[in-house]
Amino acid sequence: MRVRTMFCALAAIAVTGLGMSAAAPAVAAPAAVSSHVSAVQAADGLNVHRGKYFTLSGCQTAGQQGIDRGHWDAYQCADGTWPLRWNLWTNR
Repeated sequence: MRVRTMFCALAAIAVTGLGMSAAAPAVAAPAAVSSHVSAVQAADGLNVHRGKYFTLSGCQTAGQQGIDRGHWDAYQCADGTWPLRWNLWTNR
């Protein structure tokens, strides 16, 4: 969790340092990929994105803990892009 928070903070600093014109193309390209993944997940009924994880086991642990706690009924860890490679999708 601490690594994930630190990575987000460093990413925010990097985007701010690059300026809006340099960051715009980088933000526009993944959005198209995300919408495609979202459409695939919605078809399966797993349309709620819960977060990104460095490892598959971390994603699976978080998904199973959500089921154990009653937050959702099903989950899937979908392959994403580096460095936060695994995306956790749930049904609610």
